[in-house]
Amino acid sequence: MKSEHRNVAERYAKAVLELAQSAGGDLDEKVLADISAVNKVIGETSDLSTVLAHPGITGVEKKKMIVEMFKKHVQESTLRLLELLIDKRRFELLPLIESEYRNLLFASKNIVTATLTSAEQLDDATVAGIKKKIGDKLGKKLELDVQVDKALMGGAVLRVGDEVIDGSLLGKLQSLEKVLVSV
Repeated sequence: MKSEHRNVAERYAKAVLELAQSAGGDLDEKVLADISAVNKVIGETSDLSTVLAHPGITGVEKKKMIVEMFKKHVQESTLRLLELLIDKRRFELLPLIESEYRNLLFASKNIVTATLTSAEQLDDATVAGIKKKIGDKLGKKLELDVQVDKALMGGAVLRVGDEVIDGSLLGKLQSLEKVLVSV
C-alpha cells in the first residue's frame, strides 16, 4: 500500500516539476520551497491537519481555507497543486509529494544529498572543504546536511544515498568489538 502512495506522489511531483520547469526561471525551486513551507505549517498546526483530514468538512470549504491561508505566500502553481489534491482527496500525500519532488528536482539539476554527522560542531571552512571534495569526487553538486551527535565520541559518519562511510570512533570500537566477539 505504501508503494502505491509513493507512486501516486511521484506522478504528482513529476507533473508539477514539468510545469514549473517549462515556465522557466527558478520557479521549480520556489515550488519546492512552497511545498516544504506548507508541509511545515500543517505539521506544526495540529488543528489544521485535523480539519484537512476531517471527512465532514467539504472539499470546497477546505480549498477556501487553504487558498485564504496560502495565496499571498506561495506560487500560483503550488496553490493549484494544493487545490487539486483536495479535489482528488489526496492532500495527505503532500509530504510524499515533497520528497519525490525534491528527488526529481535534484536529479534534474545533478545534485546529490548527503548527511555528515560529526562528534562536534564543525566550522564553516571545514564543512566547505568536505563538501567540495565529496562533490568533486562524485562529479555532482552536493547538498550537505551537517549534524552533531556526541555519541560518536570522535570523527564523523558520511551518508550519501545508500552508502555509509563511518570514520567515527564509535564505529571503530563497534568493529573492534565484532572482531573480538567472533574470536
